[in-house]
Amino acid sequence: MESIGSRIKAARESKGISIEQAQKDTRISGRILSAIEAGRAHEMISGPVYIKSFIKKYADYLGLDGKSLAESFAVEKPEFKDQISVLNKDNKWSKPAVGIKFPFKKLVFAAIAVAVIFFAVKLAGLGVSKAVAFFKSRPKVEKKSVAVVKPKPAIKPAQAPAIQVPKGENLVLSLKTRADVYLKLRSDGSVIFDGILKKNSSKRWEAKESFEISTSKADALSVDLNGSPVTTLGKGAVKGLRLPK
Repeated sequence: MESIGSRIKAARESKGISIEQAQKDTRISGRILSAIEAGRAHEMISGPVYIKSFIKKYADYLGLDGKSLAESFAVEKPEFKDQISVLNKDNKWSKPAVGIKFPFKKLVFAAIAVAVIFFAVKLAGLGVSKAVAFFKSRPKVEKKSVAVVKPKPAIKPAQAPAIQVPKGENLVLSLKTRADVYLKLRSDGSVIFDGILKKNSSKRWEAKESFEISTSKADALSVDLNGSPVTTLGKGAVKGLRLPK
């Protein structure tokens, strides 16, 4: 008698359909389709119910009587009846060995019950007063103090004295750096520079009314306004230092 797999394979080949095309059309893995054709579906699929389902879908796709072929699978493979399969270390489905289940949960509950009884007897032997003393003598758990991190104070905008400039003349800022420093410079409210100035750089800018300096290292800058040195930049980071007329 011709096997189910042989009939399915012959039908596929007669239609000129490849396993890859069948996989795409049926959305069944090509490995499972090949196993069905080779009569080895039971090695990849757990339980006859799933195998029958794949056989029916594959056979119907090829124009065969899928229902009839799926039903005949139980006759062809009787050992699947009432079988529960598991996946072994070789990635094959096999029937697990019948053994005695280890009563893990029962043992856990029994151990808890024994522990409760043990402590109850011990407390009864100590007596009420001894039991109270016993619990009071246990070391107290010290509460860990949580260190409060104070936020760093925000950098306040610095103020420089006004520079006396003759009417009609612009404010001229000359700047030199003694180290690499970040600088953001505004002229009359508009940003004209925002970046890193290299060590020993020299720059010159003009403004009508005022400059505003923000820098990461004020003590690395030498600043002149219209030829007059500005000595109030401070040290470290400075934000929003205004240099007006």
